[in-house]
Amino acid sequence: MKKIMVVAGGDWQVALVKKAKEMGHYVICSNLYKDSPAFQYADACEVANVLDKEANVRIAQKYQPDAVISDQSDIAVPTVAYVNEALGLNGIGYKRACLFTNKYLLRNFCKENQIPIPDFKKCRHPEDAWELLDQYGTIIIKPLDSQSSRGVFTVRCREDLLEHYRESIAYSNTEKAFLAEEYLEGDEFTIDGLVVNGQHFPLCISIKEMYTACPNISKVQVYTTHHSRYDYDLLRSINRELIMATGLPFGLTHSEYKFSKGKFYLIEAGARGGGSNLSAKIVPFMSGVDTYDYLIKSALGEKVSSAELEQITFPENRCVIMRFFDFGTGIIKEIKGKKELEKSQFLIDYQLEIKEGDELKQPEYGRLRPGHFIIGANSFQELKEEADRITDTVKVIFS
Repeated sequence: MKKIMVVAGGDWQVALVKKAKEMGHYVICSNLYKDSPAFQYADACEVANVLDKEANVRIAQKYQPDAVISDQSDIAVPTVAYVNEALGLNGIGYKRACLFTNKYLLRNFCKENQIPIPDFKKCRHPEDAWELLDQYGTIIIKPLDSQSSRGVFTVRCREDLLEHYRESIAYSNTEKAFLAEEYLEGDEFTIDGLVVNGQHFPLCISIKEMYTACPNISKVQVYTTHHSRYDYDLLRSINRELIMATGLPFGLTHSEYKFSKGKFYLIEAGARGGGSNLSAKIVPFMSGVDTYDYLIKSALGEKVSSAELEQITFPENRCVIMRFFDFGTGIIKEIKGKKELEKSQFLIDYQLEIKEGDELKQPEYGRLRPGHFIIGANSFQELKEEADRITDTVKVIFS
């Protein structure tokens, strides 16, 4: 039995804590709230802010874990790397963790390595972004380092910029600045993968559909092995080139791209798996790969073979739909259809983060979406019909 420390203990860390326990390890979990969802599955629980590196070092010194890990949380990545370095454990390195979580650093890295990215500028004041806004007409502003699309806004005029830039800065953790970048028209994609022994293996790709009222937040993600309009092999190659260039030694990866002007542009890249249980549920279903097994063993410094990954063949017709609910706005009187959702033969996972009496508003960022479901099958037509049926069945009645 080894000791595993998991930094962050929200809903999306539950599966990781459970996996470590299934593998026979003693698990310490740290998170800001004493009632954190993952705490009930851990052996020891400590209350500490994920962003507080020194507090998490003290927790690690208390328990002396053999590995420190996290998943599905951008803000945990630098803390995990920092704690690993402080204790001399196996990690990805603090400098590399910052590269994957600071958008400005990552864009400079991409620029140096000739990886297509939108035109960008780091800004401290709204007037710093005016030239970019005047040049492109529409820009995106976002925090330098945050998660779940917090503080991300589409800006079409100086009034929009003056209204929103302070919120973007407020969500920046390491530096009070924001990133302004060229707005690109086009479809958006996610690609998740795994690094083993320094080699990157892409495992699944989705194409997104965004909320109409909140175009920076995804409402539907459709996962297939190929696409009739887009070259997924090219996207796999581009993303592999990026990850390999960073020198990431091991771990999960999650990147987002937009196809515009005839090519894929990198929007984000993380040294962690995709959230909303993408890495815990969707990646294994689509690829057949137990990525958490690789992550935990690699973090422990155990010998891990990449032979199976090198020979992997993806199920040709395998597909997944992850759909976030869009119930509208108002005070919830009743929630209907939950039992019918649970009976779906294609159901992989779901979450409804709402209850009677809650007030629903348009989600300003990803974590405020009211819930989602994940379904999977070997027939896309069947899956699409099931997604529509669930959407029609699960309803909110407002007061």
